[in-house]
Amino acid sequence: MNQIVVEGFSAFAGAFFAFLFLRLGEFLTKLYQREVKHYNSLVNLEVQLNEIGGIIHDDLYVLPNFIRVITSGNIYFNNLHTIPIDKSHYENLYDLSLLNDLFSYFYQARKLNDDLITANSGYQDIKNALIQKNINKDDYLINTKLMANNLKQIEAFLIEFEEVTVKLMARVRVQMKYDIPLGTKIQQFLIKTKGDKIKAVEIAKEVKKLKKEIDETKAKSSKEIKNIIKKHKRDTQ
Repeated sequence: MNQIVVEGFSAFAGAFFAFLFLRLGEFLTKLYQREVKHYNSLVNLEVQLNEIGGIIHDDLYVLPNFIRVITSGNIYFNNLHTIPIDKSHYENLYDLSLLNDLFSYFYQARKLNDDLITANSGYQDIKNALIQKNINKDDYLINTKLMANNLKQIEAFLIEFEEVTVKLMARVRVQMKYDIPLGTKIQQFLIKTKGDKIKAVEIAKEVKKLKKEIDETKAKSSKEIKNIIKKHKRDTQ
C-alpha cells in the first residue's frame, strides 16, 4: 500500500515539476523577448532621431534662402520637409519615463509639422496666384512679407526642436547601454568584429577602388547609350 502511495506521489511530483519548469521556461522566454523588443526599439529610435536631425538641418539650411528669395519678389521652388513620427515605439518601449519624453517629443513634432505643412501650402497658393496672374507683383510682395514672418518663427522653433532632439538622442544612447538584453550581452562577448582595427589607409584604398569601379560603370553606360542612339539613327534613316 505504501509503495503504491509513494509511486503515485512520485508520478504526481514529476508531472508537477515538469509543468512548473515548462511554465517557468515560457515566462523567461517572454521576458527575454520583451527585453529584446524594447532594446530593438531603442536602436530604431536612435536611427530615426539621427534622420530627424538631418531633416531639421536641411530645413534650417533652406529657410534663410527661402525668406531672401520671396521677399525680393522672386519665386522659390524648394519645400520644407516635415518630421516623421513613428508611434510604434509606444507599444515596443518598456520604460515609462522614456515613453513620456517621447510622447512629449512627438507632440511638439506634430505641432511643428502643422506649421511646416501650412507654410508649404500657403506659399504654394501665393506662388500659383502670381504665376496665373491672379495677383500682381506688389500683392505678391505683401503676402510674402507676411509669409517671411511665419518662416522666421518656424526657424526659431526648429532651432529649439533641434536641441530637444539632441537631448532625447543622448538619453536614448545612454539607456541603450543599460538596457542591453542578457542574450545580446552574451552574443557581443562571443561574436567579435574587427571594425576598431580597420586602418584609415585601408578605407582610403577601398574608396579609390570604388571610385574606379564607378567611373568604369559610367563609361560603360555612356558607351551603351551612344550605341543605342547610333543604332536608332541608322534604323530611322
